Amino acid sequence: MLAFWGLMLQATPQLVTAATTDAKQKVTFMIYPEIPKDNLGGNKLGYFNLKLKPNTEKTLKIKVFNPTDKPITVNVSAKDAQTADDGRIDYLSDAPVAKKLLPSPGSYYLQFKPRVVVPSKSQEWVNVKVKMPATDFKGKKALAINLAAMGKNGGSINNRYVYAVGVTLNGTKLSVKKLQRLAMPKMKTGFVDKQPALQFKVNNPDPIFLKKGHLSIKLTNQKLGFFNYKLDLKKMHIAPNSTFNANLLLGGKRLVAGRYTMVAHFKSDQYRRQIKKTVQITKTDARYINDHNVAYQKKLKMLIIIISAYAVLGIILIYYIRKHGSRDSKND
Repeated sequence: MLAFWGLMLQATPQLVTAATTDAKQKVTFMIYPEIPKDNLGGNKLGYFNLKLKPNTEKTLKIKVFNPTDKPITVNVSAKDAQTADDGRIDYLSDAPVAKKLLPSPGSYYLQFKPRVVVPSKSQEWVNVKVKMPATDFKGKKALAINLAAMGKNGGSINNRYVYAVGVTLNGTKLSVKKLQRLAMPKMKTGFVDKQPALQFKVNNPDPIFLKKGHLSIKLTNQKLGFFNYKLDLKKMHIAPNSTFNANLLLGGKRLVAGRYTMVAHFKSDQYRRQIKKTVQITKTDARYINDHNVAYQKKLKMLIIIISAYAVLGIILIYYIRKHGSRDSKND
């Protein structure tokens, strides 16, 4: 079981306490990041936001408290910010970063001990050294210092407590004119949480955060325009140099094979972007998705039942009309 408390958006630097809904569960550990005076935006940000010169070093400090009766081993790691599906910044993912988009991750610049043992009723400092490269980089590098420990929940399952303390390293500022902007290189069919979907690969090739993003996508069949699929995602936050999937869930809709025109519109606080391209849905992919689309199959079965019922009623009605019609004609 994973319990997660992030410090990315804390209003002020303060002692952060882990808590659970289980009354029997004791607090595992608490942390206090020491925000430096030269932090961009001040220490009220609650995370490390640094502008360091090339070839310089700086030590970041996080105090760890152990209020329990036993020593706690805290595992320390650095995770580069990624973007989760449909647009949410993720500081916990174990998936490797996309090297083509982020060839020099910010986590490479951090040095620390991988684990710290905190004695009972005591505290220890986690020291993280930031060692900047010899040459400056462009834009921003986003990552988090993750501190994790296991704690008993009173049963057979352990809770894993994770704190993510954000780190933003600021390089040379990029002008809007020099941005490559959002790209959507491919689309594929698949399943998301067992639900059939069209998955659009989205890349942010630029070393900037894209905030308050709004992505709308429409696929229109080039031969039969009434076959179309739409996706609308709002309040997206996209990490620098990251990739993710925008998932168009099909629900009970039938997937129709054919050639489609894709028109995508994206806007954020940084810029606007339109992407237009042709995508292909093969008969094989469409058949497989439809065969495994539970909602569509239920809908299809219901439609067959309704059509069958109407057909039976039609046959009965025709038989009734013919039978009674022939009697009426004899009487005449």
